[in-house]
Amino acid sequence: MDKVLIVDSDADFLNTLQASLEKLQQFKVLTATDGKSALEWLKNHSISIFVTDIQTPEIDCLELLSYMTRKHPGTPCIVTTDWGKPWFRNRLAEQTFLYHLEKPFSVSAMAAAIFVGLNLRDEGLNRQGMTMASLLPLIDLQQKTCRMQITSADTGKGYLYFDKGVLFDAHYNDLNGESAAREISTWNRISFTLSDLPRHRTRKRVKTNLMEIADAYWRKEDVIDESEAVINESSEKEPIIPLKEETTPFEMNWEKSGAVLQDFLNEIKAIRGYLAFALVDAGGKILAADQSNYRLNLRLLSRNLNPLFANAQKTSAWLNVEKIEAMTIHSPTCTIIMQSFQMNLFIMIACAPESNWCEMKKRLDGMLASLNCV
Repeated sequence: MDKVLIVDSDADFLNTLQASLEKLQQFKVLTATDGKSALEWLKNHSISIFVTDIQTPEIDCLELLSYMTRKHPGTPCIVTTDWGKPWFRNRLAEQTFLYHLEKPFSVSAMAAAIFVGLNLRDEGLNRQGMTMASLLPLIDLQQKTCRMQITSADTGKGYLYFDKGVLFDAHYNDLNGESAAREISTWNRISFTLSDLPRHRTRKRVKTNLMEIADAYWRKEDVIDESEAVINESSEKEPIIPLKEETTPFEMNWEKSGAVLQDFLNEIKAIRGYLAFALVDAGGKILAADQSNYRLNLRLLSRNLNPLFANAQKTSAWLNVEKIEAMTIHSPTCTIIMQSFQMNLFIMIACAPESNWCEMKKRLDGMLASLNCV
């Protein structure tokens, strides 16, 4: 069975997370409360996915990631932080070897990130290794003072120099300063080591902010209610969001498409076992929703299932097969249907396990076919 190592200084949090994840019976969860213990696990066990908090006692997160790039370059890594997570303008954060996860997160969000990593490994896509772009925000966050030696399997060796998280110099072959930093920031399949800053390196030759070089910015997402945190996953009923033009910024013919969606919603609500409906954008934001009296947190559900659906679609492209248009997820308490919609949207339907979900899917296919004729 695959082994997942999770490092966090909060032992109670780790125990709760471990117990919740192991209920999935898909992988074994190992835990460590400090970097030194984590390093012992990594040296003595075969780890499929490595998860670490940004703040780890004894040995810090960057040192652990450095070890992973040198000793276990094919192991996908996940970094958790309560600062937020970096958002990459080129959408790098959607699916990478180094995945960023913001605290507080739900068990399903962590599980989805782990499954993404396992899928990368199983499909051989982890060979691209860690990228400099995904790593640079962590330097910014930890305010490191050091010299970083980076080796790329494709390009060669370069150096970055940091003073309290500020990149002030770089060197690669005949390039120095800004030009060297921008070149190194594009590297993939990297390994790196950290060392003390040389005394003679004091001249500031890089003027651009580190996050700009990474082509990213920090954004703290909307604060999740305590009821959505991993320690307490009880949820409250979502409000109904009418199907109307004001709910979405997209240019859609709501006079026609909205009417078709509303007719479809009326149909599936009459089917036994219906629980909820949501129209969701590419970022997991609910644009329109309806819900029965069932206590289901649609906002949390859409936010965490959206990356899973997006990754399944990307995987189909990587495998050179037809694009995945729909996905059905079954659990003992709920069945969820996810279906691509117009302009990077998707429809999510939740129903009870004993419901006629096949009929709902059939109605959904018919509704989409009618929209294509609108």
